[in-house]
Amino acid sequence: MSEGRHVVLLGLMGGGKTSVGRRVAARLGRPLLDGDALLEARTGRTAAEIADSEGLDRLHGLEAEIAMEALASTEPAVVSPAASVVEVDAVRAALAGHAVVWLAASAAHHARAAVGKDHRPLLDGDPLALFEHQLAVRGPLRPSVAELVIDVETATKDEQADAVVALLQRHHPEL
Repeated sequence: MSEGRHVVLLGLMGGGKTSVGRRVAARLGRPLLDGDALLEARTGRTAAEIADSEGLDRLHGLEAEIAMEALASTEPAVVSPAASVVEVDAVRAALAGHAVVWLAASAAHHARAAVGKDHRPLLDGDPLALFEHQLAVRGPLRPSVAELVIDVETATKDEQADAVVALLQRHHPEL
């Protein structure tokens, strides 16, 4: 890949962006720029804490800023931004030129995987309804940003990472 070009893992909360991202980064010899970790490093707070104290709009604004900074980095990396960033026009535009992989799953899968993750907001209500809504809003944006899609429901994290790397190598042999 050309200098500064990143592998970007998108998908909803609980889809494995961080855990698969770590594995993909190790396989490619690149750093992982994880949105949750970068948010906490910048603010000293989790996404849930920011949402509780300042609201979702402020949280999503910070997540978009962090994603834009990660995408602007000139060191090739694996970037796993918060799911909300796909709703931001500027972030979608900044994804152009990067290898973008969507980690796809059903709302039920996301709800099961995300429950118990206290660093993320909005999980205290009906998680299934939350993810159905997020898939309805964010799912239609997927074709405009992701050139590759991995179904994460039936494979282990290692198998998912292997699939991401295999797809990248097929579609981007310069890796």
